[in-house]
Amino acid sequence: MEGITYADMEPGESALDWSVTKRVMADPVLMGTLQASQSAGEKHAVIAIVKEGVLVETYVSPEAAVKKSFPFNAVTQAFDAYRAGAGVCLLIVRDNKAVISINGMR
Repeated sequence: MEGITYADMEPGESALDWSVTKRVMADPVLMGTLQASQSAGEKHAVIAIVKEGVLVETYVSPEAAVKKSFPFNAVTQAFDAYRAGAGVCLLIVRDNKAVISINGMR
């Protein structure tokens, strides 16, 4: 994705972050795809594309592809800290900015 920069969520974006995180983690098909993709131990992330404040697309992508498309230190650090199967590594792309987080499963 060209023209994307890395930027942490601003204070006014916390509702967007929470809304996207809840929707992603509550989607049984997406979570099943993530679990199946990581069954061999390869790390993956869920990519969430947001346009004008609306979640328009989600998909699961392997670590190498995420790092290639989003070559930011924070992305590398998140994958270094992430354990496959122990949660969700979520990359949100909104308004040409990306942010990544690791969310635990309950």
